[in-house]
Amino acid sequence: MRGGRSSRCCRSASRSSTRRCPKHDREQAEASLRDYTAKLQAAHAEAAALVEEARRDAERLREDIRQKARTEADNTLANAQRQIQLETSRALEQIRKEAVDLSVMIASKIIQRNLTKEDNERLIDDALKQVEGRRN
Repeated sequence: MRGGRSSRCCRSASRSSTRRCPKHDREQAEASLRDYTAKLQAAHAEAAALVEEARRDAERLREDIRQKARTEADNTLANAQRQIQLETSRALEQIRKEAVDLSVMIASKIIQRNLTKEDNERLIDDALKQVEGRRN
């Protein structure tokens, strides 16, 4: 009997716009719920895909940054090593020059003490003879 009553309800509801059929309303509500549930699941799947894509992008970015930092660190280290080598070479050259200057100064003082006037004149004459010999 119930089935007859609800079909009467739906028929009479369609005749009058103010009355509604509960069975029809329930079917519409269930259909709306299924639609909403499907849309919600699709939205969750899309959100999960976006999150996963963002994670992959973040990981790629992190690796790019790490690689750039490594390259920059390697370049900085290489530059520092070249600079150290250059400064070491300059320091050694300066030490050599100072050692030569010091040796000449010491030799000069020793010669001044040990040479007599006659020794000095003989050295000058020998040097002049060597220069004249090279000209010829």
